[in-house]
Amino acid sequence: MFVVLFIYVYSHSAHTENEGANLTLQDIQSNSVRFLKLHLKNYGIFLGPNEISFDRHCTLIIGMGGTGKTTIVNALANLGPAKGVKPHFKAKSTEMSIDVVTEGNRSCIKKYSSLIFLSHGFTEFHILGKESLFADILNNHQLEAVREEARKLFCTILFTKPWKIEAHEDLNPDIMAAGERICLGYAYAFAVRKVLNLDLPVVLDSPYGRLDDMLRNPVRAFLKEQPCQQIMLGCEHEFDEEDKPHYILDYIDGYSRVIKNI
Repeated sequence: MFVVLFIYVYSHSAHTENEGANLTLQDIQSNSVRFLKLHLKNYGIFLGPNEISFDRHCTLIIGMGGTGKTTIVNALANLGPAKGVKPHFKAKSTEMSIDVVTEGNRSCIKKYSSLIFLSHGFTEFHILGKESLFADILNNHQLEAVREEARKLFCTILFTKPWKIEAHEDLNPDIMAAGERICLGYAYAFAVRKVLNLDLPVVLDSPYGRLDDMLRNPVRAFLKEQPCQQIMLGCEHEFDEEDKPHYILDYIDGYSRVIKNI
């Protein structure tokens, strides 16, 4: 089954701005959203005030395991505190706060969370049908269009492996290697976006971490060609030297802090 990270979110007031001459006002209001800033204070592993400003195209956040990458993802997904997260134990007060500043239709983050928050653990398998995760947002005609678009995107990603493309013409994940299923997951996620004309951010936790070199580079090239806002989180060794991080998560003395990389 093709599944992507699906997190229920809580609605706060939206920060909207008419942006993008190529989009109508109706498109922006109904199908478009971006993350602008994230403010964290004494939240979970983060002590004191921390802020991240998201680029309109790509923001790369580097941190080793346990430094708060998942905390950041959950804060964005929930548009506020995630259930069960407590203030940092070293904080002088029990007060903690989160502010997620967005632009566009904020309700898209809840409605399309399965297309925004992607991770390998949830993109390895798929079946796109009436019982799928997208059955509530796609009609039968759109499902067929998504399948065709996913097939094209899957071929684009695997262009260096033409024999694999031929072997997987029917897009059957049961006979695919784990890395190929991940590629298929990305293909379906971006196919749905295209068919529904959605302008959504994508939050990728360790986007290349479990791919071998023969797939890592094509996936990297594929993602860089996508026009949506991208927020990538991972360990330093998962990225190439030319992928300069915008922020580094620094862990010291039992807490993390966000450092802007200048």
